[in-house]
Amino acid sequence: MRIVLALSSLAVGLVRKLSGANITVSGEELPDSPIMFVANHFTRFETFVVPHMLYKTYGRTSRSLADDGLFVGFFGKYMRWVGVISNKNKARDCIIVEDLLSGKDDWVIYPEGFMVKNKRITFDNGEFCTHSPEYEGPIHTGAAVMALKAKILQERARRDNKETLKRFCDAMDIDSSKIDKSLNVKMVPISITYYPIRPGKNRFLTWVDSMVHQRNTRLFEELEIEVNLLMDSHMDIRFGKAIALDKYLDDLLEREADIYDTQKVNDFIDTQRKALTNDVMKRVYSQMQIHFDHMFILSLVTMPTVKVCPSYLKTLIYKNARSLHEFNDYNLHKELQKELFKLILDENYEPFVSAIELAIKQHILYLDSDGEYLFDRSLLEKAYPFHEVRVKNTLQVILNEIKWQEPIVKVAKENSHYSEAELRQDNFEYLQEKDWEYYESEYLLYHGRAPAKEDKGAPIVLYDDKNEVGLVFSHGYMAAPKEIRTLAEYLFSKGINVYVPRLRGHGTDPEALKYVSAKDWETDFERAFTAMRQVCSKVFIGGFSTGGLLALLHAAQYKVDGVIALNSALRLHDLRVSYVVPTLHFFNEMISYLKAKGIKEWIDNSHTEQPDINYLKHPLSSVAQLEKVMSKVNRTLKNVTAPILIIQGDNDPVVKAESAQLIYDKVASKDKKLLLLPRVKHGILADDNHTEVFEAIERFIQNHIEN
Repeated sequence: MRIVLALSSLAVGLVRKLSGANITVSGEELPDSPIMFVANHFTRFETFVVPHMLYKTYGRTSRSLADDGLFVGFFGKYMRWVGVISNKNKARDCIIVEDLLSGKDDWVIYPEGFMVKNKRITFDNGEFCTHSPEYEGPIHTGAAVMALKAKILQERARRDNKETLKRFCDAMDIDSSKIDKSLNVKMVPISITYYPIRPGKNRFLTWVDSMVHQRNTRLFEELEIEVNLLMDSHMDIRFGKAIALDKYLDDLLEREADIYDTQKVNDFIDTQRKALTNDVMKRVYSQMQIHFDHMFILSLVTMPTVKVCPSYLKTLIYKNARSLHEFNDYNLHKELQKELFKLILDENYEPFVSAIELAIKQHILYLDSDGEYLFDRSLLEKAYPFHEVRVKNTLQVILNEIKWQEPIVKVAKENSHYSEAELRQDNFEYLQEKDWEYYESEYLLYHGRAPAKEDKGAPIVLYDDKNEVGLVFSHGYMAAPKEIRTLAEYLFSKGINVYVPRLRGHGTDPEALKYVSAKDWETDFERAFTAMRQVCSKVFIGGFSTGGLLALLHAAQYKVDGVIALNSALRLHDLRVSYVVPTLHFFNEMISYLKAKGIKEWIDNSHTEQPDINYLKHPLSSVAQLEKVMSKVNRTLKNVTAPILIIQGDNDPVVKAESAQLIYDKVASKDKKLLLLPRVKHGILADDNHTEVFEAIERFIQNHIEN
């Protein structure tokens, strides 16, 4: 069997590669013992994928049951070769228990008994139940029975002599000679989740339909979902914590004689089978991976109105997704583990757009005469044919998967009581807290104490809810928010809210720059912009030096009301950044790989104009990140269309004055202005003539407030 399984695993692996299937394994480590795996069931190919992943990832061989109708022709032979047996095999229970007792093979059982296509699982009268035309009632307890039988036989094997054990095993139709007394059978829950679930045509289905004309048949419905899941979805196989069976035997072992009484053993198993099944299935369902579509449909159904405002729905989804982190031990999709603020930052955030399109396609959302979305809640409660529900009402299936998670549903209902304005204010405060958390944790790492709000690296937020206009303005490379403090206070006095984010790695210790990337800096800027956009109707962006480059990158991707670039470092006097540094960085990495010291790990910056703010040295690796920012800006300037003000000192000792002209020439903005000032220092926000710069920025913002 192992040889056939290895060949089968190669075949499944080839299909994975050709189809692009994204299958991952997560969760707890598997115990070094025979395992009865218990899994939920949604598609046919789980029967092949789970054993494949167990063999590929852990080198474990496993067997499973399958519908008797599948054991025909070559396919039936193949299934027997890989150890699958018919669910109508009269000896199946004995085969399973003997495999577990001998440690020969693990077993994978699907207690739901069939593919639960509607994902409708309830907890009724103390039992998990499924609801379908094929079966309506409690989850099957056969897996628990076999696990308990195996565990009891192991206990007998450790206590009895060979003859009495044989008589007892014969009564249970088990071969006593196959029992390995050193083993300890355990049950492990498996939670299988797919994301996203999207019906629709694909090239394979089109080919199938042209050959066999199966459209509108049950087979085609199954292919429509299952082939799409294989090709386009992420399949998460999560192994839960192993369940030791010892505690379930406590009552039986209270009187030693009971374990020798076949009738009492059978009666005991009957009393424990439901409890064990509930325990293992609770772990199966509680570890289902929660993903964006769950948050989408849960937010939609808890909204207080049938009119759906996309901006409100986004803020509610964001709040609900954030609330998930208040719970422990939930299996969150990586998308929900990250900062999800791009949902409300990006008008074309793909998961949201995809979910909206699915809702419209299946008529859950529709446009009224005013062009606004209305929500038809009744369709989520409509009874669809069981074999068509995954295609006809996919969101109903997704809702069924999440709605029994009562703590999550409860929080979603509570969050739905907030108005959009309240949610926006909450988001604003939360995003500030995240900014501060990054700073605090980094500061603690290098200084061993918490930072103060007045420290140079602390993010600056000057906000008055009466102000409708906001500015997000970033500091430069090697600097800190403090270098923007005077400008921020000036603009705030003019009725403009100002957010100065801290770019990670800055304002703490130069060593921190070794562990951050250009992408981290972009994210820090985006977070601050998202926060300000939540509470201001107009939001301008800008930055000094490298901060100006980040503002340009942001304006190339997202809608902004105006851009301000001050001494933006597109061309530098220090040629090491644009030419030498990438080479040195590669060289450094190569030498590091050889466990030798890099040729130059640090660059001196002791000549800085602002030694109280800027680092006095910086690592070579982070200069390479700066070069990435510069290169990306060069490529994307053509996408900047917002009004822009470019200010540059004509004798800047760090940034070449030609940088400003390059930016001016390359941006696609129709409304653009270049202000070249006579300056001999790079830090034009701190020199004697800084008021001229401040006034130019304020004038630019005021002139574009009404546009």
